[in-house]
Amino acid sequence: MMRAWIVAGCVVLAGCSSAPPHYYTLSSPQASQKVADISRVAPYAINAVTIPAEVDRNAIVAQQKEGHLLLLSDDLWTAPLGAQIQTALSQGLEARLGMPPVQNLALGVRDNKVTQIFVDTQRFDMVPGQHAALSVAWRVQFAGGKPTITCFTRLVQPVDVGVTPLVLGQQRNIQVLSEQIAQMLMRRAAPSGAVCRQG
Repeated sequence: MMRAWIVAGCVVLAGCSSAPPHYYTLSSPQASQKVADISRVAPYAINAVTIPAEVDRNAIVAQQKEGHLLLLSDDLWTAPLGAQIQTALSQGLEARLGMPPVQNLALGVRDNKVTQIFVDTQRFDMVPGQHAALSVAWRVQFAGGKPTITCFTRLVQPVDVGVTPLVLGQQRNIQVLSEQIAQMLMRRAAPSGAVCRQG
């Protein structure tokens, strides 16, 4: 009888225990897709990425109707969201330019011989079953301080129901953004899909 009670207690405890959290990243597997002549690309650095305060948390935040936000406490980013975007952009640019950013070396952020990239994430919307949207103002300050070009990019990916489709949608948005920034670094002109101005 005692053994039966112990077994029953274990079953109850197992049923009450919470499911383990799921972890997600904005970094996606990078295929070899170099599109640049590395000799034409100056050293560059990606400064810390700013993000809206309402999504600046470990848990994934989903949008609902009428402005409501849903905090998915069991679905977590593997790192702070700003760092996630910065890392994903770094990997995307390296894949396209054939060279990584230099912020982890002595030659890096705030060095006037290095092209500086600034990214201000203005919207990071994840609406289950509808879309994953990214709105970003970004600026490229080329080595030596001239020219400086500021751009705005708005990207929307339709998604199915579920957390994984939302994350994959934002991964695609980050990859499109990295393609636009790579085009800017190579051509010093407005890339397709972005609105830009110089100065």
